[in-house]
Amino acid sequence: MSSRLRPWLGPAAIAAAGLAVHVCCGGRYGFFRDELYFVVCGERLAWGYVDQPPLVAAVARFAWWLSGDGRSVLAFRLPAVLAHAGTILLAAGMARRLGGGTLAMALAAAAALAAAVEMAQGHLLTMNVLEILLWSGVALCALQAADGRRRLWLLAGALLGLALLAKYSAGFLALGLLAGIVATRARRELASPWLWAGVGLAALLALPSALWQWRHGLPFLELLRNGQIYKNAPLGPGQLLGGLVLEEGALGVALSLVGFAHLLARREGEKARFLGVALGLVAVALAALGGKPYYFAPVFPALFAAGAVAVEQWLPPASPWRWAPLGLVLLLGVPALPVAIPLLPPAATAAWSARLGVEPPHLERMKYGALPQHLADQFGWEERVAAVAAAWEALPAADRARAVIVTTNYGRAAAIDLLGRRLGLPRPISGHNQYYLWGVPPGVHDVALAVGGDAEGYARAFETVTPVGRTPEIPWGMPYESGIPLYLLRGPRASPAALLERMRSYH
Repeated sequence: MSSRLRPWLGPAAIAAAGLAVHVCCGGRYGFFRDELYFVVCGERLAWGYVDQPPLVAAVARFAWWLSGDGRSVLAFRLPAVLAHAGTILLAAGMARRLGGGTLAMALAAAAALAAAVEMAQGHLLTMNVLEILLWSGVALCALQAADGRRRLWLLAGALLGLALLAKYSAGFLALGLLAGIVATRARRELASPWLWAGVGLAALLALPSALWQWRHGLPFLELLRNGQIYKNAPLGPGQLLGGLVLEEGALGVALSLVGFAHLLARREGEKARFLGVALGLVAVALAALGGKPYYFAPVFPALFAAGAVAVEQWLPPASPWRWAPLGLVLLLGVPALPVAIPLLPPAATAAWSARLGVEPPHLERMKYGALPQHLADQFGWEERVAAVAAAWEALPAADRARAVIVTTNYGRAAAIDLLGRRLGLPRPISGHNQYYLWGVPPGVHDVALAVGGDAEGYARAFETVTPVGRTPEIPWGMPYESGIPLYLLRGPRASPAALLERMRSYH
């Protein structure tokens, strides 16, 4: 084996171990709420949506096909699993680019695997796993470009454009990189046409999504504002730090702080200092805006890499403890695994979490159950939809011909949309996020089957409101998704479009 490939054996083995863990338990519970929503968005592809850019919708549409229209949860999550493995390898690549050797590369890869939030995001096909992968790719390409391979600014720009199509928060990365370049000796890169070609390519890729938002009145900004006011639980500095330690691990946070200092103060060259400035500014901006701990996840792979290089440099080559940090990082990551991914049955997961003294982080203003939300929201969708289908079938045929299903959030709507079509259910309507813009299907709708909401609110919009049942209790699901009331609504006091306008909710 060539000397160039040998240092990659450790990172490759670590990435393969992560793949194996995901394959063993990636489909154990069920589809996550947001995954179903992203598939529905993918079926109605557009350059933007109320709450996201289009990349995850396109990937989810492909993954749904890959899964046999939802027959295999694990197959659906294959793009997420591969993205997580790619992030592990990119962390190792950044360590190598920063001057690290075999130990640094393996340690960076191990930290990217052992962080609970990285593992949890790799388990779900959401915007976040794509964001972490693409930010890491941008950072690696930028490091290489600033070190003399200037044509890679073009690839960095392409990846940045894709990152902006994955999640709008990549705008922080773009501004941070620009500030880092201007504030350090990397400002010489401003004279490179390749850098500006990369900037132009990133802007060109992101432009259609930005125009979509503009044409629709910037709904994403409204969503952010409403989320801060009505949805997200406020986090103080101590809670934010505690969340980061829980999600990245105490050793991971320590390694990242070492990496941040190393990027800013490394003596062997200043070509990477711009990245330290950029990541620091991104972290400050996220903290100032009240970001949740997992918002910081894409910052960490590059910091892990820099920290791993610093640790390797500190340890004498002949030290018998030279490889101890690698084993320690992996070992300390094991206890968090059952809380990050469905490694255990739900009862055992809850018991393990209680034994660790770890309470599910309350990131939103709602009641939580025994499991963290990213696990709890994988339970019960088939059962809820079956209950809705039973209520729908109980309607007289004449009513069904004039009826529409109305629900209160995109998770319920997407589950009915995707899983309900097997049971003969029509596409639902909702005022929540993108469903509001999709509007009401054509036809006469003077009967509605409402999934969720309250009778008093519906009584203001319909002449008669009749309770017709509830969805089943889901012991391990989110409490607010258990026992959802079902109502039969007749005699609308306004048109369906006007009623949908009243239900409009961006959050």
